[in-house]
Amino acid sequence: MPAGAEGAVRVRGFVQGHGARPAGAPGRRAIAVAGDDPDDVEVVAAIVDALGFDPVIGGPLAEGVHMEPGTEPVGANVEAAELRAMLGRFPESQRGREVLRARGGATSLPPGL
Repeated sequence: MPAGAEGAVRVRGFVQGHGARPAGAPGRRAIAVAGDDPDDVEVVAAIVDALGFDPVIGGPLAEGVHMEPGTEPVGANVEAAELRAMLGRFPESQRGREVLRARGGATSLPPGL
């Protein structure tokens, strides 16, 4: 973390911003959230939910790479189950293989994938 940023909260949220619906509504879209501190992730997930989207926990901040430009979830306007599936397919994608090579062939997937 940069000098002077000690104590800063770092959580990544993948924002697409259209299609908000009330909790439990059919067809509610999802937004992935990744972060290292479970309490911070919970806060951001609650914000995502309040904005009208289902939060999908994408794992630790290092797994935010699953939501970067060039990955399947970017620009996706899908429900939670499909977003989880997209995140789960990351290791088999071109970007996923590049990340696996850069990490020496090992990665951790988000919980439940």
